[in-house]
Amino acid sequence: MEKNENKEKLSKAGHYEIHGETIAKFEFFDNGYNPYSRYLDIDKVDLILRKREGSKIRYVEVQVKYGRLYECGGKWEKELFDHTSWRFFKPDEFVDSHDNLFVAYVLSHPDGYKGDIFIFPAKAFNQLINKGIACKNGEKMEICIAHAKKDDNWYMWRKMRFDKIDDSTTVNVTRYRRNFDLKI
Repeated sequence: MEKNENKEKLSKAGHYEIHGETIAKFEFFDNGYNPYSRYLDIDKVDLILRKREGSKIRYVEVQVKYGRLYECGGKWEKELFDHTSWRFFKPDEFVDSHDNLFVAYVLSHPDGYKGDIFIFPAKAFNQLINKGIACKNGEKMEICIAHAKKDDNWYMWRKMRFDKIDDSTTVNVTRYRRNFDLKI
């Protein structure tokens, strides 16, 4: 198979989402959960997790999103970050979420997955979406998550260009990386 044919097959709709869901299943299983897949993606649920905690059973619902990490290209980016990923979401996409819904955002490097999975409570992810970068038409928000060179933290950008990392330009999302305790 030629390189262009393979690239075209890999770019088919849903292909990367399947990779993200598969990676998420392995990650959750390795962290003590039993992941069940839903046949239909309704109610924003891709996986149902089951975990025994003492004598109780905990069930959690998960929506999986997948993104690719890219090396930062712009001069201003390279000074602060080494890798970034971006994706578009509707404002208030998770506004009606319940406390038991989480968003697993799997980010993969060009040379393979390296454990960069972010697990957000859906309500917290909704707040982050609304702090993202508004698209010109106002219908979507751009969510850029990047790895900082200086402090090894992960940040969501609030602006498209900036020269320093602070609360007005970014939101630190490091605490959600590998958040398998599913902390709110």
